Amino acid sequence: MNINSEKSKEIIISFAQDGNFRSTIPNIKIDGRDIAQVCHAKLLGVTISQDLTWNKHVDNIVKKAGKRLYMLYQLKRAGITQKDLVSVYISVVRPVLEYACPVWHTNLPQYLSDNIEVIQKKALKCIFPGLGYAEILRRVNLDTLNVRRDSICQNKYNVRQQNVYPLPVTRTNRFRNSFIPWALYNCQ
Repeated sequence: MNINSEKSKEIIISFAQDGNFRSTIPNIKIDGRDIAQVCHAKLLGVTISQDLTWNKHVDNIVKKAGKRLYMLYQLKRAGITQKDLVSVYISVVRPVLEYACPVWHTNLPQYLSDNIEVIQKKALKCIFPGLGYAEILRRVNLDTLNVRRDSICQNKYNVRQQNVYPLPVTRTNRFRNSFIPWALYNCQ
């Protein structure tokens, strides 16, 4: 297998407060070319940061979903029914906000969860102006995005072999709430 050095990125995972450690780590070379050291990179649509926080990923999905909200506003101006507008929101905007959420939701701070929820609030306020958010959710039978992500994360994965894996010892909440330990504790 050949590795394309132009498409490859290197992320140094570190929780150090200062960035001086980067100068002590030698660059990785492939075919004589240095691999670019980056602070964050997108892997299968999920933005991973060097400090393993989800700020950059949430910023990206909020920006992408915000662009799709414009389409919702245009459809409303065109006279599309509220039922159809809700369907458009559910099929076009919400998947962006929930993509790969089992990977990042379990370690998401409340302020980032609120940033994501703002997009759903804007979409539903556009469709149902003058109503409160809780009333709109009841009327269209939707949950908050946080509740939906919780339920998605609780789904058991049907695999051919039900292996029981040893549970890792976790000393910090950051590690305990990261995807692999969380999935092992909650999905076996």
